Amino acid sequence: MSAAHPPGLSLVRRIAAFANASEPVLIALIRASPAADFEPGEALMRQSEKADFAMIVLSGEVEVVNESQHGAAPLATLAAPILVGEIGALSRLYRTASVIALTPVRALRVDRSALLQACRDNPEIMLSVIAQLGHHIEAVNHAIGLYAGGFAALERGNLNAELLAELNNPSPEMRTFGGAFRRLAQQITRERRQLDEMASAALIQRAMLPHDLGRLPLDGRCDAFGDMQAARDVGGDFYDVFPLDGDRLALTIGDVCGKGVPSSLFMSQTMTTLRMAAQQHTSVAAILESANAMLCAYNPSLMFATAFCGVLDLVDGRFEYANCGHCPPLVLRREGACESLPGGGSPLGLVASMRIVSHEIALAPGDGVFLYTDGVTESESPIGEEYGRDRLEATLCANRGVGAEALLRSVMADVGDFTAGADPFDDITCLAAIRGPPEHSLGLHPQKHQDVP
Repeated sequence: MSAAHPPGLSLVRRIAAFANASEPVLIALIRASPAADFEPGEALMRQSEKADFAMIVLSGEVEVVNESQHGAAPLATLAAPILVGEIGALSRLYRTASVIALTPVRALRVDRSALLQACRDNPEIMLSVIAQLGHHIEAVNHAIGLYAGGFAALERGNLNAELLAELNNPSPEMRTFGGAFRRLAQQITRERRQLDEMASAALIQRAMLPHDLGRLPLDGRCDAFGDMQAARDVGGDFYDVFPLDGDRLALTIGDVCGKGVPSSLFMSQTMTTLRMAAQQHTSVAAILESANAMLCAYNPSLMFATAFCGVLDLVDGRFEYANCGHCPPLVLRREGACESLPGGGSPLGLVASMRIVSHEIALAPGDGVFLYTDGVTESESPIGEEYGRDRLEATLCANRGVGAEALLRSVMADVGDFTAGADPFDDITCLAAIRGPPEHSLGLHPQKHQDVP
């Protein structure tokens, strides 16, 4: 090539800013601009530095990156030939982004003085730079409007096909940002789908729980009330109250391992299985053993549930119960302190051949049982202290003599005060049952706990 035509002239001519520049001006600019080579990852220019030069990228690709305390955010990918950093060089502003080599890059370093001289010699260069700046601002404004519309559509959950097509085909200047938006949109969509699944699981959970225990045919012989305060993540707590015959009432409570839709489904399966077993067997041990065998028969996910089951004889006050790994319920005597019901075992769903031992106590008129899940006792105060069973017993004793609903509400309120109203980490589930007045009893007095033979 002749001395009048330095290497790179044809490439420089392809850059929009220099398209109408005279050949002598371009030759002078190239000769005044030393060449430099950059390896991938090297910076051609750095954000926040005082801009006193521009770069003509002759070969390779570069990435424009905004760097902040939150990390590096790619803004655009540019391919040679391209002029970068010219606005900063002409205005002597601090750079608002870094330019990093993505591939091996060869570039010309154009000092501000050389760029200014070229603009004086050929004002078309300055006009072209201003036009390019206007085009860039227009593209950015369009992109901001487009992505603002995209975010609004994401918030409403109604991204239409036309908007999605435009978002999927961004301008070259916004291609990297467009990719980041698509990834964000996909993440938001996935999270919304998960939230919908969690909402469905919560509906399943709520639908399975008994709602109006006051309609049970108890004839004043028992007052029962249950409730659950669900955590943000759906868990597997459950409670149930149902008559076995005219004179016996079943009380169950449990907690399935894990959270989410699988736990909610296993919870409904456990509740259904317990009800089915209770229709086929008379003893609590047999009910739980049968339910456990059915749950173990098809359990590929190896899920399990802690459970407590008790059956109250509404005539004589006998209360037969068994515990499968669940929190020990409390007996609140009409006169006296709280008593913890002994007995325990393995959760349901793990060992098909598990043998269960039941126990029996007597409830006098006015005595009650309080069943709960670990979401109650493991609730934490703002400083990380657990509510604990001692506080639970104290709250129950302080509210002795009230009805089942009032007793349960007092516990829920005290837990809420203890946690300073924070959202529960786990479901908080309680079930209270209080034996009715003396005219519906045989006058039995409290007895010691004893195993059922």
